[in-house]
Amino acid sequence: MTIRNVDARRLNVKGLLIAIGLPVVLVGALVATLLGTGAFSRDSELEDESLWLWTTPAGEIARVNGLTAATDVRFPLTDAAGNEVQIVQTDSHLLLREIASGKVSAIDLSTLELTGSAETAPGEGVRLALADEGAFIIDQTQGLVNQVDPSSLTAIGDPLQFPAGLTGGAFDKSGKLWVGVPREGTIVQIEPKDQGAKTVATEVVAEPRQELALTVLGDGVAVLNSTAKQMTTLRSDGRKSVTDVELVGPAETADTSPGTIASVTVTDPPSVITVNDEESKHFSIAAAPSNLLGASVEFHQRIYVPDGSSGLVWVYDLDGKELDRIEIDAGGGPVEMYHTGDTLFANAVNTNAAVVVSSDGNARQAEKDRDDILGGNAPPEDEEATGDEGDEEGDEESAPQIGPPGAVTNLRGTVGDGLINLSWDAAPNNGSALTKYTIEGAGETWEIAPDQRVLEIGDLTNGTPYTFTVTAHNAEGQGDSATSPTITPSADVPDPVGSVEATANKDGTVTVKWDEANGQGNDVSGYQVEAIASGTQVVVGQSDSTSFTVPEGGGLDYGTQYVFQVTTLAGAAASSPSAPSNSVTPFNVPDAPSSLLAETASDAAGSIDVTWQQPSNNGRDITEYIVRAGAQTVSVAGNTTTARVSGIENGATVPVSVVAVNEAGESAPAETTSNTMSEPTVQISGHSATADSITLNLTSDDGGGEATCQLLRDGQTPVTEGSCDSLTQNGLKASTEHTYTVKITNPAGSATTGNYTASTSVVNGQIYFGCDEGMDTRYCRSADGIAVYSAATNNGDSIGKTHSGDRHKAYCWTTGKFVARGGQESDGNNDYHPGKNDSDKWIKIDYAANAYVPFVWINIDGVDKNSTGDLPAC
Repeated sequence: MTIRNVDARRLNVKGLLIAIGLPVVLVGALVATLLGTGAFSRDSELEDESLWLWTTPAGEIARVNGLTAATDVRFPLTDAAGNEVQIVQTDSHLLLREIASGKVSAIDLSTLELTGSAETAPGEGVRLALADEGAFIIDQTQGLVNQVDPSSLTAIGDPLQFPAGLTGGAFDKSGKLWVGVPREGTIVQIEPKDQGAKTVATEVVAEPRQELALTVLGDGVAVLNSTAKQMTTLRSDGRKSVTDVELVGPAETADTSPGTIASVTVTDPPSVITVNDEESKHFSIAAAPSNLLGASVEFHQRIYVPDGSSGLVWVYDLDGKELDRIEIDAGGGPVEMYHTGDTLFANAVNTNAAVVVSSDGNARQAEKDRDDILGGNAPPEDEEATGDEGDEEGDEESAPQIGPPGAVTNLRGTVGDGLINLSWDAAPNNGSALTKYTIEGAGETWEIAPDQRVLEIGDLTNGTPYTFTVTAHNAEGQGDSATSPTITPSADVPDPVGSVEATANKDGTVTVKWDEANGQGNDVSGYQVEAIASGTQVVVGQSDSTSFTVPEGGGLDYGTQYVFQVTTLAGAAASSPSAPSNSVTPFNVPDAPSSLLAETASDAAGSIDVTWQQPSNNGRDITEYIVRAGAQTVSVAGNTTTARVSGIENGATVPVSVVAVNEAGESAPAETTSNTMSEPTVQISGHSATADSITLNLTSDDGGGEATCQLLRDGQTPVTEGSCDSLTQNGLKASTEHTYTVKITNPAGSATTGNYTASTSVVNGQIYFGCDEGMDTRYCRSADGIAVYSAATNNGDSIGKTHSGDRHKAYCWTTGKFVARGGQESDGNNDYHPGKNDSDKWIKIDYAANAYVPFVWINIDGVDKNSTGDLPAC
């Protein structure tokens, strides 16, 4: 049951499963944070359209505005990540219940103060209900409905007592609380009062012990009887309707629904049932069978079906026509739906995704982890499915062929004054969930829910023998009937036992003790022990002493509250059941952590980084994780799923394990192996060059760490550092040779290559100085050729001569004295380099260590004679 109701001024979330190790410590931190910022302004006109939504992995709640689809406040509950908490809220109060510990805390939202706390039995089986009219703590297991002050959480009046194993617990729009009493086949309307709660009305909706699910509607309530396959609708004007429904598989129903039409999701085969008074419809949906297919709701004439498996919310009209598929990143977890005012919310509890749906069907994404709001930059972000009673798990190869169920076993009966108590063990479901048991005998027939394997039959005649048959049913049909031995009721019965006390043990067992009963003249032959939870009652065993230990795997679910009743046996005669015991929550060591990943720490030598996913805590909070890598061990808090183990040798391969620890002890280990960082290596595999740069190509092994490489020239001068794929030195001269080494470093050490020689691209040029025949200038008469200078000037002595037609390597160019390519001479106006421009550029050549010639007397290969091409500047 995953839909929560919130009317225009109410957030009523049944088990919004928020993980905390919380109530007093974290709530105090929460309040201090918000008091310091003024985050909770009650003047906001949008407040009634806002809801707090939970993200399990991050341990964080975020307030999402339904009108803007924007998250406006975030804060982390860092001790909460991964556990379960229930939240209920109105405009003025917020109540939190830690599921594992049972602690309840209250915050006054008008003052932002922590105003009260209370203790409840740990585990599932207690729920909170809150409205403007009042607040309740409902102990479904014990059958107690307690009205409390929403600020102090102190009791108001005496609790209302009902038979153990209640269902539901939600307010309607008139401020009345509704709960279901499956053992009586009734639903009860309760009104909060100044002097304590009062039962307003009781309505019979089913035979006793049938499976009931109650949905509070926008008008009235709807009760699904899965055993009889009927829906009963009660309207606020007093109208009552009972309608047959086509229920062919396991069903999910909402605790509350904003419309007047009740909707039921059948998870396999995937389909939806809608009921509007006497009118019932059934239509298939496109989803695949999945335990993440959640309860559907009718909202403004549309049916919304959350589907965590596919990451969708399916939208249909009332006739079953598909209208939309709203995408939501579910992260392999459930999608929960809530409503407030005229807005529907879909929340993926395993991710930071949420969707806000308006009355016209418009869906908008609402990211819960916005960083530009109060509480931003908070830590970023499995529910384990449980089967129906009698479900069997297995892979495809080992699963039995789907068919009708088998026969029940261990059918037995005890007798009392004019009554018989029947009990039996679950029938094999043969691949299809059980839907009911039918019991026949004494001229009558009863149908009860599959998790109610105890039936008291009264109005019988003492001394008359009776036999009864029990038959299991599933969607495939009915199984073989089992017949009881002859049972004869008698007025000669022993007394019930007193002082029943239950204790949950660390090994997953539960020990039940009681006082010895008075046989009233009968020899007491033993005692029968029954376990009762919300909607469940089963016989867990018999004892010939005054104690009994329910074994691990004996039919009790970890994390769920139970009470126990003991019946005194005297042969076939039996007492009436004892008063219920105290509530206990079975627990055991956690499951092994899942998705274990151990990786080399890239920024620290001798270290390994380990991550995992939180396992099922099996009924108690995980308090710590112990992480072992080689000979090293670290411990981290139970809300953490990462650890670093250090102090290991470099380059070592070590076994890594993680165990979860709770009150019961350590889980089985999750195991893998990993390596620590080793010293890096690097080789120069080749190079490429341009006229002014050399790039060395590298082959490296970073050793698992964050490695950097440094380029050294001539073995010692650092040139540059960076990627270990390649390193480049820029700003070089063309046609030059250089010697390099490369040094690689990570936190574990360093290594250096041998020398490597590389050259920039060679740029060649040819000297040109032309003299036409008959020229009689001093330049043309000279046999010495073109002067070469030690600087970019022809002032001073030259250092030598080069001649027209000589070739040289060119290194670079620079500017110097302006040189003309010719001019007026004694023999006339001469042009010594036709097509060349006069220029102040000089070219450094390979004539000597520093040797320059004017650019007007040299042409660079491969380019226009007035271009220096790729030749770099000096």
